[in-house]
Amino acid sequence: MNETIKPAKLKFGDKVGIISPSSPLSSKRRLIRGMNILRSMGFVPVLSQSVLRALSPYQAGSLEERLQDIHTMFADKDIKGIFCTTGGYISIQLLPFIDWSLIKKNPKVFVGYSDITVLLNAIYTKTRLITFHGPMIELLDRGDTRSGRYTIKNLKNVLMRGTTGKIFPFTEWRVLKPGRATGVLVGGNFNTFTSLLGTQYLPKCEGKVLFLEEVDETIEGLDNYFWRLRTSGVFKKIQGLIIGKITNVQDFDDEYDGKNRKKIKSGVSPTQERVILQATNGFDFPIMHDVDFGHDVASITLPIGGRIRMECPSREKIGSVSIVRNYL
Repeated sequence: MNETIKPAKLKFGDKVGIISPSSPLSSKRRLIRGMNILRSMGFVPVLSQSVLRALSPYQAGSLEERLQDIHTMFADKDIKGIFCTTGGYISIQLLPFIDWSLIKKNPKVFVGYSDITVLLNAIYTKTRLITFHGPMIELLDRGDTRSGRYTIKNLKNVLMRGTTGKIFPFTEWRVLKPGRATGVLVGGNFNTFTSLLGTQYLPKCEGKVLFLEEVDETIEGLDNYFWRLRTSGVFKKIQGLIIGKITNVQDFDDEYDGKNRKKIKSGVSPTQERVILQATNGFDFPIMHDVDFGHDVASITLPIGGRIRMECPSREKIGSVSIVRNYL
């Protein structure tokens, strides 16, 4: 297997590219504020050609335009890092057409989350370049809040300093299953990551620590995602599991017969913890829950392809995550 490629640290004065590889912007005002945050960090943001496009409600630009933006930013020697504006559902369209050799020859920091999960993991799989699960431009406009300051501080520590060691938590990171694990980090958004199952773009999971987050999903959907991982054999291979914030979980929709308005489905929905423990029953890897990453929350920046260690003392105690190898 080829050696891992480490991008260069970002530094004051670096130009960073801004792309929209999936959905169009939801707010130009948030884009401007996010770019101002980048400037306050010492970067010079450069917009891609179609970053402001809105081909449709869910397409920032045509497949060709979005693909060209990625290639142009990686090929440009003056651009030292690439940030994504927002997520969506269609980054996966780009995978069959990306020039992986171009990326491998021009390694640089690449940051995003949510739907960008497919690009983060595919780039690592195809090129061995470490990528970064971190905030997108539209979320950086929350920099004046306590959670926003935590997110930006962690982003700077990771991308500009290459900080290793224990990551300082914003909230309590609860242990669901005790143990210790060290491994290379892969993962991201739950739904998006599972869309890679069975494809050539999924990272090899042997010896990995898997991290996952989700938003706006039902408990039924979450249950399904966990069992997709189990039945595909992922749980037989990983060393540890880190669950971030699963936010805005939707109520299970009641179903009624059309004639009598009698509820067809009944019972009480299981908790997130129960779903996780049931799907991972029989496996002895440690599991941590409620770690600080996800949608619309204070978030740490995680290096996909970087080596981390998780420490999980006894059940219901507080766990910790440490970066144990320089990734820049």
